[in-house]
Amino acid sequence: MHMHTPYSDGEAWHKEIADAAIDAGLDFIIVTDHNVWVDGVEGYYENGNGRVLLLSGEEVHNVRRKPQGSHLLIYGAERELSPCAPQPQELLDAARESGGYTFLAHPHERDCRLFDQPNLGWRDWEIEGYTGLEIWNYMSSFVSRLAEQLDNLPFKNGVIDKLTAVYVALNQEKYITFPEPETLALWDELLAQGQQVTAVGNSDAHGTLMNLGPIHRVIYPYEYLFRCINTHILLDAPLNGDFVYDKQRILQAIGKGHSWVAYDLPHPTKGFRFSGHGANKGLMGDRIQLDGHGAALQARTPIRTNMRLIRHGEVVTAVENDDHLTHIATKPGAYRIESAIPFRGKERGWIYSNPIYLW
Repeated sequence: MHMHTPYSDGEAWHKEIADAAIDAGLDFIIVTDHNVWVDGVEGYYENGNGRVLLLSGEEVHNVRRKPQGSHLLIYGAERELSPCAPQPQELLDAARESGGYTFLAHPHERDCRLFDQPNLGWRDWEIEGYTGLEIWNYMSSFVSRLAEQLDNLPFKNGVIDKLTAVYVALNQEKYITFPEPETLALWDELLAQGQQVTAVGNSDAHGTLMNLGPIHRVIYPYEYLFRCINTHILLDAPLNGDFVYDKQRILQAIGKGHSWVAYDLPHPTKGFRFSGHGANKGLMGDRIQLDGHGAALQARTPIRTNMRLIRHGEVVTAVENDDHLTHIATKPGAYRIESAIPFRGKERGWIYSNPIYLW
């Protein structure tokens, strides 16, 4: 739900991106070019391996802002909103009035000395009314991890810095491990304040060509990134091929938080569920009323994993090497699931559910 074409700074057009998504096994994608909402490209795309529903969103930011930052992902607004970019609150209001859902893109990112500008994190915090946060952005994670590696070098050297960048880019699975801790902390802080804040996770795919001496290679191809960080949504029935009907169901699920963020590369997360039962029943993104006994929260994963139930940044309960977690919650608040699994010799963040809100 975050990628680019040559309309902004990407390398592949919509049909090529759709083919990559099909080959990666995705059901839908949302193309989000910078400061341009592209009309006329939405619909189902097919190749010999299947089909994918391609939707058009936008990543809006103020190009005159110094330093750069405060990129906003907008889904479902159905109109161009970049003229509102200089005023973030005006932009959020316009998107909401147009029926759109808004997410702060890569809110926290580290400065990297290889680039001639500060990081592209969110900077305009005096805002309200956004739908949620992009809690994990794969390409932003690459920038932050590269920055850490460069900061750990005993000296600064342009050639060594570039070689380090190449090494990290070609060995990204060694370095991409978890979302930014600052973003997770912010999410928990907002939830503790009583806000409903939905999480998404994305690739931020560009298909960028790297040129360094004799090395010419597309780093992070679209298909590869589509196998990494994704947002999984829950629908009451499969997509049926009716473009208008399926589009509305997808957007509603995103807006309501009937979804989870996953690092699918170590192992697919299909089959994950997180639900609750109190005075009423619900799933991720829903509000459930506590009854006289509280509310039963249940999570299950497709394989055994280390799993934690978190309320407002505090671990409520946890299991190790298990595929089920059950807890009777008696306190109101926002409860979410985090899961981690080992991958290539290191523990990795795997599943980050949207909250169930108990009241």
